[in-house]
Amino acid sequence: MFKPRFVRPFPSSVPALLIAAILTLGLAPTSTLAAPPTVATSIKPVQALVKMVMGSLGDPELVIPATASPHMFALKPSQATTLEQADVVFWIGPDMETTLIGPLDKMAANARVVELMKTPGLRLIHFDEEAQNDDGHAHGNVDPHIWLAPSNGRKMISYIAEVLSEIDPPNADTYAKNAKKARQRITILSRKTMDYVVQMRYTPYLVQHDGYGYLALEFGMNEVGHIQTTPGREPGAKHVADIIELIKSKNVKCLMHEPQFAPKLAERLKQETGIALREIDPMGIHLSLSDTTYVRIIQGIIVSMEPCLQPRAPKQPAQPAPTQ
Repeated sequence: MFKPRFVRPFPSSVPALLIAAILTLGLAPTSTLAAPPTVATSIKPVQALVKMVMGSLGDPELVIPATASPHMFALKPSQATTLEQADVVFWIGPDMETTLIGPLDKMAANARVVELMKTPGLRLIHFDEEAQNDDGHAHGNVDPHIWLAPSNGRKMISYIAEVLSEIDPPNADTYAKNAKKARQRITILSRKTMDYVVQMRYTPYLVQHDGYGYLALEFGMNEVGHIQTTPGREPGAKHVADIIELIKSKNVKCLMHEPQFAPKLAERLKQETGIALREIDPMGIHLSLSDTTYVRIIQGIIVSMEPCLQPRAPKQPAQPAPTQ
C-alpha cells in the first residue's frame, strides 16, 4: 500500500488528525448509471485532476508520460491511438503541450478537446512583454504551469466536472459529488502547505526553468530566477554568467532542478558556486494514479524543497574542556 510522503516530514506540532484528513478524505461512493466517456489527458497533473472528478467511474488515459517534457515529445503509435479513441481530451493548452497541437487537430477530430487554460476564474501570471523578449520565453505571454497553484486546481476541478457532466449527464451527480470532495481535499492541502512553508519563505532559490511562478505566488516563496529560458535548452554564456553573478550577489543557496531535464548545467553551477541542488518533480513521475495523486504532486515538491530552504540554527562552536 502506498504511504503518502507528505505526512512524515511535517512538524510534530501539526495535529495528526489534520494531516490524516487530507489523505483519508475519500471520494463519495458512486453508483454507475451509464458507461462513462473515454477520457484522454495530456500530462500527469491533468490526469490527476480528472481522476479526482471521475473517481471510481474510470481512469483517464495519459498521453505524454511524466518522464517526458511536453515541450519536446514525439508521439508514439499507442499514444496516437489514445487520442483517436477518446471522447474527450483534457490538456493545458498550446503554450504548454506544444507537441500536441498538430496531433490533436488530426487524431482527436471526433473528441471534445478541452483547454484548461480557459477555465473560468483562474489566477494567471502574465509575463512582462519586455522581459519576455529579453529572456526568450518558450511559452506565450501567460505562464501555463497553472496546476502548481492549488487555488487553480480547485477551479479546474469544477470546470472538469462541468464538462464531464455535459458529455455524460447520467453520471452528473457523481461528478459533482467527487468534485466537491476534491475541492475540500485541495483546500486542506493549501492550508497545511501554508503552515509548512512559513519558515521557508525568506530563503532565495533558483529553479531550472521559468515554470514555478504559481507555486511561489501561491505560498509566498522567494524564487529569484531560473537557469533556462527555454525548457530543455542550455542558455548562452551571457545568461550563465548572469546566473553566477545572481547566485553570488543574492547569496542563493539552492537550485531546484527537474528529472525531466539533464542536470548538466545545474552540476556546473554547483561546481562553480557551491550552490546546493535539490530535485523537484512537477509531473509526479513515481506516483501511481489515484484520487490523491494531485495532492501528492504538490506535497512532493514542497517536501523536496524543504531541506534547502528551511533555515537552520547556526552550529555552536565547541567549548573547550574545563581545566583542572
